[in-house]
Amino acid sequence: MQQELMRYLDPEASAQIFSYFAVQNWTGLYNPSLSAFIFCLVSEMENFIYTVLLFTGACRLCPCAGLQYHFVNESMTWTEAQSYCRGNYTDLATVEDTEDMMMMVDITVQQGYKGLVWIGLYYGDTWRWSIQDNNSYSHADTGFRNWSQTQPDNGCKNINEEIKEACVMINNEGSWNDAGCSTSYPTVCYQENNAGGIYVINSTGRNWTEAQIYCRQHYTDLAIIRNSEDNQNFTSQLTGNTWIGLHRDWVWSDQNSSTYRNWTAGRPLNNKASCAVADISQGGTWMDKDCGARFPFICYQDNLVLVRENKTWKEALMYCRQNHVDLVSVTSEKVQRWVRQKAADASTPYVWMGLRYSCTLNFWFWVSGDSTCYQSWSTGNGTGWCRDEGGRNTGAQQAGAEQKWVSLSEDTKLNFICIK
Repeated sequence: MQQELMRYLDPEASAQIFSYFAVQNWTGLYNPSLSAFIFCLVSEMENFIYTVLLFTGACRLCPCAGLQYHFVNESMTWTEAQSYCRGNYTDLATVEDTEDMMMMVDITVQQGYKGLVWIGLYYGDTWRWSIQDNNSYSHADTGFRNWSQTQPDNGCKNINEEIKEACVMINNEGSWNDAGCSTSYPTVCYQENNAGGIYVINSTGRNWTEAQIYCRQHYTDLAIIRNSEDNQNFTSQLTGNTWIGLHRDWVWSDQNSSTYRNWTAGRPLNNKASCAVADISQGGTWMDKDCGARFPFICYQDNLVLVRENKTWKEALMYCRQNHVDLVSVTSEKVQRWVRQKAADASTPYVWMGLRYSCTLNFWFWVSGDSTCYQSWSTGNGTGWCRDEGGRNTGAQQAGAEQKWVSLSEDTKLNFICIK
């Protein structure tokens, strides 16, 4: 390693860096398989310091972090495939973006299969708001309901039952009913603003899908009603039944909130509680199929482990390396989403990650050796306070609130996340 350093720095600087890392014993910091390092000369006023960033080809996603997909070349019904995945891995595959889908296509083709495969998406008795991934409300806001007595009355309890009423309208008394989505009603749209949002009523009759398109084109989306106050705000202005943004939707087997969709043109076809397949021969586009049909399938394995034990940062590091692989490295927004999901179940307000600050060299690094290109610091954090400044030299993930990173003392005892 020191020879590599001397290729880029003068002997004194390279010796200082090498001796520092040797003393600190960060065994995961240097990876012998790396072909080179990037050295950045940082200028701040008249002082110059050398910092070293491990070079792994680019700002890359650690292949051991997050999820791994597994193709199972056995034909099963969707429910059988779900049970198999839950028994042998984590669950049927969830797809968050095109990158995920291409990974699934690749592993399937590599095993010589190019047909249809089950994924974890199904259509059933789950209500969702049209508006998604929005900063104007919290997850807790999505649970408010104000159903009329005996409503909803056309629910689906079993896969493949026909669903006739999959959309929701509000009447002029403020009560909600499920209704056929092709029925024409006026529309309540939601417009986000700094004051928390306003509701706009349009009296033109539209079916639910047309109402959704109209609201998204002219405002933010169809109305989301977060509480009884919202529900009362516009009820007095209604003259009859009016569409709001609640509807039955496709959901993931593991209850992931991903809204990514990759339907083949013209799909989904029907109003039954169907299940989704990916057509590998068509690049992974999706179709809806009878859940009783038999196809091979793709499972995923969650490689992140939340340990609900309170340990110092060094104790957490040792635990992960002895029982799994390492403390987690967050190298991309995708890995950050997975870490947020795990952290939300912690019993402490923060959870340890494998992030450490070098007081000698003044930079943050992942103890696994992964790139630090991606960052998600909360305001006022990430400056790297050393022991004489309070000792906030280790990185943690907030379990709640904005779920960003904070710098804490390594002696704080927290839950932590390992890679397995």
